[in-house]
Order: sequence, then structure tokens, then C-alpha cells
Amino acid sequence: VGPIRYIFPAFVVAMWVVCGLGLASGQWTGIHWAMLGLSHLGCAIIFSNFVYVFSYGYGISMMLVNLLVMAWRPVPAVLLIGGLGVAYGIRLVWFVYRRYRSQGYSANRTRGDAANAGVPLPLRLFMWISCGWLMTFIAMPAWLAAGSSGAITAGILFGAGLMLAGLLLETVADQQKQVAKRSSPVAFVSSGLYARLRHPNYLGEIIFQIGLLAVTAVSATSPWALASGVAGPLYIVILMYYAARDQDAQQRRRYGDDPAFQAHQRQSGSLLPAL
Repeated sequence: VGPIRYIFPAFVVAMWVVCGLGLASGQWTGIHWAMLGLSHLGCAIIFSNFVYVFSYGYGISMMLVNLLVMAWRPVPAVLLIGGLGVAYGIRLVWFVYRRYRSQGYSANRTRGDAANAGVPLPLRLFMWISCGWLMTFIAMPAWLAAGSSGAITAGILFGAGLMLAGLLLETVADQQKQVAKRSSPVAFVSSGLYARLRHPNYLGEIIFQIGLLAVTAVSATSPWALASGVAGPLYIVILMYYAARDQDAQQRRRYGDDPAFQAHQRQSGSLLPAL
């Protein structure tokens, strides 16, 4: 998606640097290697279908890694933040499963299968490694939530509230889009949340990630911990911004001559609702 092809590798390199600094200072420990291993296990679905790593791989990794952190230190703050991470993963896997089976998604599924067939093994390996690191760092805020006592503070509650709000918004937006596409697969979606906001699903994702950033801000006890908790969520926020821009451009190419689409563009915002 445009600049993302450069931004993503830069973030992955930054994560390697954070890991190296953590190893040198003794802050990167066995739990982090275990998180990394489970993230790569979840992302291994890329060897079945390349495009699945961004959907099933993301959801499975979120479930596995957050469950690991919860088992490692089952204190209230970790159970809350990790539990929301697990809920996110379950919702994503279920949504993707239903979407891939829907009639309205058949054209996208066909294009995805065709793209998968042409992906060489070296690229799969590169993306498997890179996405595994990304999924690990997205789960870092749950590890940070353990803090010194693992208690649920006002800051943890604030971050968790944002995560829950983002998760609910994304869930409702995805459901509304599924219903709309079921009744009219080739039309643009302009009902429900989409009446004033073109990408409420992306906004929900951004709010969820901002919640993780808030958890990091109140939980990090060192510059290294802060960097480790910021890297993953910040990348996803940037990704959603560019994904929304890309979707807007695609829709303009597809529906740009439709007067109804032109009116909807004037009455709606991309990532913030039009008033």
C-alpha cells in the first residue's frame, strides 16, 4: 500500500534493534522468545496461503501470544489487557472465516488465490519472519501491563476502555459491511456507520491500537520498555491510515462516475465522521 512497502521493513528493523538492545541490557528474556515463537507459529499459515497471514495469521497470533502472557503472569492487569487481545484474535478469525465463505467475497477470494499462486518461497519466508516479529510486538503491551504489581490502575482501565471501544466499533462495522455486501455485492457501502464514515472498521482498529499505546505509556518503566510497547501498535495505526487512503482511491476509480457515490463522498469522512 504505497509507502507501507518501505515503512514496514523499517519498523521490522527497528524491532530487531529493540530486541538487540534488550538482549544487551538483560531486558529481553525467555518470555519474549516464547512470544516470538508463538507469533511465528500463528503466521506459518502463510505457507498455505500468502494472504492468510494478514488475517488468520494476525488473529491466531493474537490469541496464542496473549494467552501465553496471561499464563506467564496471571495478574489482574495482564488478564484484562491480554484477555482483550485474545478476544480480538477470536473475533478476527471468526470474521475472516465467515467473510471468506460468503458469496459477496468470492471475487476477492479468487484474486487472493491467484496472487497466492505467484508468491515465491523467498518472499513467503521474508514476510513470515517479518510478520512474526510484528505480532510479537503488538502483544508487548500485555507483557508490560504486569508492571511491578500487575494491579489494574486508572491508566490501565483507560487503555482497556479504548481497546474495548475499538473492538466493538470494528465488530459492528464489519458486520454492517457484510450485510450490505450480501444484498448488493458490487455496490459501495453507505448505510449504518458507513453513512458518515467511509472506514469505520479501520477507525476501530486504530482506536484498539491507541488503547495498547495508552497501556504502554502507563506501564513502561524504562525507555526500552516504552520502545518495545510502542513499535507494534504504532505501525498498525500507520498501516490503517494508508489502507484508508488506498481504499478511497480504489473506490474513486470504481464508482467515481456514480452521482450517489459522489454525494456520499461529500457527506462522509475517511477516518473521522463527517458532521
